[in-house]
Amino acid sequence: MPQSTTSVSYKEFSRVYAESIQGRTFVEDLSYYKACKPRFWEAFRRIDALGLPPGSKVLDIGGGIMAVLAARLLGFDAMVGDVNERARADVEELGLGFVIFDLFSDGAPPVTGLDLVILTEVIEHIPQPPYLVLQRIAKLIAPGGRLFLTTPNGHRIRNILYMMAGKEILGIYRYPEPGMALGHQHEYTMKQMLWQAGHAGFEVELAEYYEDGFKGATLPARIAWMVVKPLSRIPRLRNSMVMVLRRPAGDGA
Repeated sequence: MPQSTTSVSYKEFSRVYAESIQGRTFVEDLSYYKACKPRFWEAFRRIDALGLPPGSKVLDIGGGIMAVLAARLLGFDAMVGDVNERARADVEELGLGFVIFDLFSDGAPPVTGLDLVILTEVIEHIPQPPYLVLQRIAKLIAPGGRLFLTTPNGHRIRNILYMMAGKEILGIYRYPEPGMALGHQHEYTMKQMLWQAGHAGFEVELAEYYEDGFKGATLPARIAWMVVKPLSRIPRLRNSMVMVLRRPAGDGA
């Protein structure tokens, strides 16, 4: 990560998470936000370490959790973009802006001049080459601004074990239909994501494997995680990848 000091403690994060996130549904059920608190913390502290000043213009694409946390804890001017209205009520009740943004659309972007776009655990749900999606996102970002992206690692231990057991790794590959959620359409390797980012015109500031803090949603899954945890010392087998991509400062397109 960029060598900036993390300014928010886990205790303070937990307080705001309990007040603002837990007890709301946004785009998932209540149990999801309870189980995924460690995952949000791991992403949040990496965003904190970027060292962006209060007032930075930020868009969180997806459920909006990171936007809420960034606004409450870092003082960012954060808003949420999603393809439907499901999260709008929760987001606006918490005082954040909400815009409709379709990652499949090549139309005019709903906002521009952003300092940071957050895209956590989203790109794997999109049945298109990531560089097309990243090119659309680049239009939102000011020259010199960043995209913070996390996504599952295609080489993660879970996938290897699933293949050995003959289990499906991915959801049905298809385009979205009204009222239907897309599962994981593809899980990428680091080499693939580096190519996609470069082909979209981004400069790569950071790209690394990391453990995202998620230990499983069920007891058997948590037991399995404990058994294979020592293998996470091997970076390429870790659960997730994180990238910080920068729109070139001279890019006025």
